[in-house]
Amino acid sequence: MTKLESLLHASTGLSLISGYLMYNRRYLLSFDKKREGETTQSISVIIPARNEEKRLPKLLKSLSQQSMRVECIVMDDDSNDRTAEIAREMGAKVYNVTYDNNGNTWIGKSYACYLGASYTVSDILIFMDADVELNNEHALEAIIQSYARQQYRGLMSIQPYHVVYKPYEHLSAMFNLMTVVGTNSFSTLSKSKGESLAFGPVTVMNKSDYILTQGHKNAASHIIEGFSLGKAFQRCQLPVTRFEGQGFVSFRMYEAGFKTMIEGWTKHLAVGASSTQPHIMMLIILWMVGCITSFSGLALSLFMKTLSFKRMALSYSLYTLQFIRLHRRVGRFSILFLAINSILFLVFILVYINSYRHIHYTKQVKWKGRQFSIK
Repeated sequence: MTKLESLLHASTGLSLISGYLMYNRRYLLSFDKKREGETTQSISVIIPARNEEKRLPKLLKSLSQQSMRVECIVMDDDSNDRTAEIAREMGAKVYNVTYDNNGNTWIGKSYACYLGASYTVSDILIFMDADVELNNEHALEAIIQSYARQQYRGLMSIQPYHVVYKPYEHLSAMFNLMTVVGTNSFSTLSKSKGESLAFGPVTVMNKSDYILTQGHKNAASHIIEGFSLGKAFQRCQLPVTRFEGQGFVSFRMYEAGFKTMIEGWTKHLAVGASSTQPHIMMLIILWMVGCITSFSGLALSLFMKTLSFKRMALSYSLYTLQFIRLHRRVGRFSILFLAINSILFLVFILVYINSYRHIHYTKQVKWKGRQFSIK
């Protein structure tokens, strides 16, 4: 075995170890049949929506099929389609998002959520993005049971399981994995005293804590509201927890097209990376290096007799198996797409560079027809 081959194997081996360490802890929702109906808390689900006539019906239908009844509020954020009409037809309460007369600058969905909270007196508030869907009749019960384990206090957030249908949607694979790993919660090496970050698609809190922390007002000038919420609850010494949605909560992101997908990840990828703990970021980088070394070794072995094709193929296979295993935790991605991980890695790097440019230099991002300034 040559020095080059030894170096490639060692590098890929280090990547495999890093991949294990960066995501060797899991927090999954669970449903206990014996505890069904145990909660006496009133619940409201608040859904910020802008031009969501195609995706909103799936969420509202799944909410109507739940084993527990909840108040459903849709905040129509200046939609120019049938979002409001469809929501009313399906039994939701609909309110229009009006301009903030206090002179604050609101970015993204934060103001719609903040305004929506003022329309309910329920004990528990659940904010859900319009592209979310509950996967079975006990999903909401599982969410509430998980929240009950923290005594109905603080903030609980959920990253939905990503379902995909069109080929380009599989290119989101690495972004979803990094969203989970980058919150610093899913590794045994995470520092417990670090910043408390939260996922944005589904957040759960009680009304009293929302008022105490001022909720989404903390995200008035931030593009990623989940991070701002987590930090606000942490400042008030309230618990902040993060869960994976697999089995209970899912979403389909960016079904509108490839361009929408790129815009969506661009608007917050670099911001999210800046909040990842340094040692977790190092594990991520070392793991990503495996995409390069395993593929390069396999490709070079086809032309260089000094490299064993069988050994390089084994190295590539081991890395690819881990790559598939990690990604299937966060989404229903094609094994074929995951097997060509070098392409997914290239897309991720290009979008990250573009995101970094927008966040740190142009200070502008575009989303859903709106241009947002980044502070």
